[in-house]
Amino acid sequence: MPIVRRVANGYRHDWKLLLLVGLMVFVPLGLITAFHPPEGFDSDEWTGNWLPVLIAIVFTQTALPLLGAVFYSGVVAAGEQEREWGTRHGIGHIARTLPYGTLILADIALIFVIGFGFLLLIVPGIIFLAWYSLIAPVIEIERLGVRAAFRRSRELVRPHLGRVICIVVPLLILQSMLESAGESAAIGLLGETFLGNWLAAVIANLLGAPLYAMTVLALYFEILARERTERL
Repeated sequence: MPIVRRVANGYRHDWKLLLLVGLMVFVPLGLITAFHPPEGFDSDEWTGNWLPVLIAIVFTQTALPLLGAVFYSGVVAAGEQEREWGTRHGIGHIARTLPYGTLILADIALIFVIGFGFLLLIVPGIIFLAWYSLIAPVIEIERLGVRAAFRRSRELVRPHLGRVICIVVPLLILQSMLESAGESAAIGLLGETFLGNWLAAVIANLLGAPLYAMTVLALYFEILARERTERL
């Protein structure tokens, strides 16, 4: 299967980058997500002087993982661009130039769009999931805005809808299984402790994030190549 070969080649070409940047991003993020308010405090007691602390914790645990995921996805995209087109960008350049705001807004909008699709029925939800699966590569590589990225992703996917569904849906299931296996292994090793939760978050992200990003990017480049061939 071409898409499997593309992903395998991507891992073989970029495994050092994926691991290094994954550790740089997910180790500190795992530390943040593993932190919970001290035991003995009820949520109703987080008032007065403690309220700003609670707000800071919630904001940090929500915003930083989004930024980390966006940055990691951007690094993966840059690695694939180098492999496909010979375009080379350093990590510093990627960190400075990634359209963080656009990617985060697109992620939030995508959650609502797909959620709305599943509220209608399962089939519309799956179709929306497939239509908009290429939004991140489109924003990262073509530098489009949120609305334009939604249109562009659907435009790319529509002629290949069945194939994209057959890739994206199993991909999400496999990603979830890998993340769950990583979390279970970490918890089994260290128990339901702070270190256990930290290791679980790190391993889950290291297993799931590159698989999803690499597969979606491979799908994007494959569809893009077909689109260009059809124009010739």
